[in-house]
Order: sequence, then structure tokens, then C-alpha cells
Amino acid sequence: MISRKMILGGINTMGLKVFNLVAMFAVSVVLARTLGVEEYGHYVFVFTLVGLLSEPQFIGLRSLAVRHTVLNLTSATAGRMRGLFRRLWQFSFVGALISAVVLVLVALLMGDGLGENGFWLCLVGAVLPLLLGINRIRDGVLRGAGHLVAGQIPKLLLRPLFLLVYIGAAWWILAQDFSAAWAMFMQVLAALTAAFVYKYMTQKHVFAELPKAAPEYETRKWLRELFPLVLTGALLVADSRVGILLLGVLEDTAEASKFHAAFRIAEIITLAHAVANLIVEPMIARHYEAGEMEALQKKMSLVAGLIFTATIPVALIMVFAGEWLLSLFGAEFISVAPVLVILAGAHLIDASMGAVTQMLSMTNNAGEAARGMMFGLVINTVICLVLIPEIGAMGAAWGTLISTLVYKLYLVWRIHKLTGIWSTPLFLVFKLVRKG
Repeated sequence: MISRKMILGGINTMGLKVFNLVAMFAVSVVLARTLGVEEYGHYVFVFTLVGLLSEPQFIGLRSLAVRHTVLNLTSATAGRMRGLFRRLWQFSFVGALISAVVLVLVALLMGDGLGENGFWLCLVGAVLPLLLGINRIRDGVLRGAGHLVAGQIPKLLLRPLFLLVYIGAAWWILAQDFSAAWAMFMQVLAALTAAFVYKYMTQKHVFAELPKAAPEYETRKWLRELFPLVLTGALLVADSRVGILLLGVLEDTAEASKFHAAFRIAEIITLAHAVANLIVEPMIARHYEAGEMEALQKKMSLVAGLIFTATIPVALIMVFAGEWLLSLFGAEFISVAPVLVILAGAHLIDASMGAVTQMLSMTNNAGEAARGMMFGLVINTVICLVLIPEIGAMGAAWGTLISTLVYKLYLVWRIHKLTGIWSTPLFLVFKLVRKG
């Protein structure tokens, strides 16, 4: 059902994901302890804003790169492949420029609200979208070409590893002068390091083996496909980050930093889901283009069942060991242990629905995903606006859980209507009941 290559790729990617989660968790703990709650809150607010501005284009560009690399990586379409890569880089540059302008405006408008180094924090953060954008495109090209692990090494292994090294070196040199702006600068250096490795990987595994040909462009077609993908990415990112940003605005950045700590720990639950999503995107594109819907259903059901099964025990750890995990950030963070329980529930709901956004994106139905996510974002925002002034981080957590439940159920239903595929592992239970 699932090839040996896919299984090995999944195992290797799982190992990289585990390392990445541990490393990024360590980064968060180190920064929280060295910067303090308030300064760490400034860093979290700006870093979240960077993601909100730039992550949507990354998701769209990467998905487009995966899909069209799968379709165009042949001798006959080598020119189109080279044209695609060049256009994606240009799209990314425009998006990064817009993100940078917005970040500079935020720095000017907020003034001292982000600390005495707030302007430099935003200015350094404005460099990140350019580097991360080209990295995501190269990641998508490698994944579409079947080099799943090679596409993950710079992002999941090298970037967090070098980030830890750079932060440690900066803190050792600067001591008490180490600030949120310096922490952001270390993010830029780590992304730049990963960019050089990505360039080597794509040249070695993709373009060196591709026949030389003049670039061919289908710019209008790519833009038509890119728009719903970017919109979907924007809604997905906004839904996951709106709580942090509204906490920073309605409460304070210290409360946002506590919520971010719980959010970072809860991300561990998504490990199996994230790995599976990396594997299924090219698989969905191939089976759907070939009209092999029965084979696609079998693989989607198997993957969905494995995701949900692997997620349950990790979610239970969050529930019963939440206070201890939060204490690693500092004693001030233990108060958001109930928030961690709610976020664990949200991720468990997410896992129970399967790879819904990937299924829609890879079957040219990204617009449907965008509609569902818009509905979820509106619900999340309204709940946050109502509850955050009353119960702080708990309000943001409830917004995440309820919005996740609503829009994921909608997407499962739309996938079945459009493709006949059930993405949820509950489809397996239904089949077993019918056979019984």
C-alpha cells in the first residue's frame, strides 16, 4: 500500500522532527530564562508577527513547488521547471518586501511598547521573510522531486542546531546586554546558514540532473493557483497566532509569552501529524492526477489512523505533566498549565481529522480550505476578543479549540463532497462496523 521508500522517508523525517522539536523547545527555554518574561514577550510578539506576515506565502509557494515539481520533473518539461523556480523566487521576494515594510511600520507605531530596542527588533526581523521564503521554495522542490529527507535536513536539523550555537555564543559574549533584538539576529544567521545548505541540496539532487533548457513560464496559471494557496496559508497561520497577538494587544506581552510557552509545548503533539503531511502531499498529487481514487483512499485512511493513534499518548503527557514541562521555562509559566490542557485537546481534534488542508491543496481545491479556515478564524477571533479581557490566556486557548473543531469538521465534509475521499480515521471505524 505504502512504498518502502515512503516508510523509510517517514522514519527519517520523524527522527528529524523529534530533533527539531527538542531543539526549538530548548531555544524557547533558553530565551525565556535569559531574556526574562517581559523581554521574551517582546521577542515572541515580533517573531509571531513575522510568521503571520510571511508564513502564508511560504505555505503557498512550497505547495506550488511540490505540486509542479511532481508534474514537471521530466526532460520534456525541464524549461518549465526552471521557469517555475525563478518565478517562485520572484514572488517570494515581493512578499518578503511587503512583510518588511509592515514590520518597520509596526516598529514606528508601537514605539517603546516593545522595549528600548523595539525598533531594532522589528528591523532585524524584517530580514527573515526573504531568507525563509527561498528556503521553503527549495524545500518544496526537493520534496516534489522525491528527496523528502534532503529537503528537511536544513530546516529541521541544521537551522535549530546552529540557532542554539549562535544564541549560546551571543549570550556568552554579550552577557547582560543580550536582548530580544540580538535573539532575532541569531534567527537571521541560522536561516542564512540553512539557505546555503538548501542551495547545495537543490543543485545536487534536482537541477544538476535536469537537462539544460531555457526557462518557460506559465505565470498567469501559477498565480491563479498560488492565490488560494496563499489565502489558505494566511488563514491557517492567523488562526494559530491570533491568540498570541491579541494577548499582546489586549493584555501584555508577558501574558503572550506564557501562552507561547504552552503553545510551544503543545506542538509536540503534532509531531506524527506533521511528518505524515510531508509524506502525503506528493502522494496525493500523483494518485489524484492519475485518477487512482481507491488507492488514495486506502493510503489516506491508513495514514490518518496512524496519526491519531500516535497522538493520543502524547496528548495525555501534556495533560498530566504540563506543570513540570512549563516549569522548565521558569516558575512564572506554571500558571498556564490549564491552557496547555486545552491546547492539547485542540491538537487531538486536529489529528482526528486527517490531512485535510493537504488533501484540498493537492487536488486544486485550496479555495475550499480557505473558506473553512476563514470561518474558523472568525470564530477564534470573536472568542478571543470576548474572553481574553476576562480570563486572559485561557480565552485564547478556548478560541483555538473551538475554531479548530468547527473548521476541521467542515473541511472533512467538503473533501468527501468534492473527491469522495474520507480523510478522517473514523472512516476505518465505519468500515469495520459495516463488515461486522
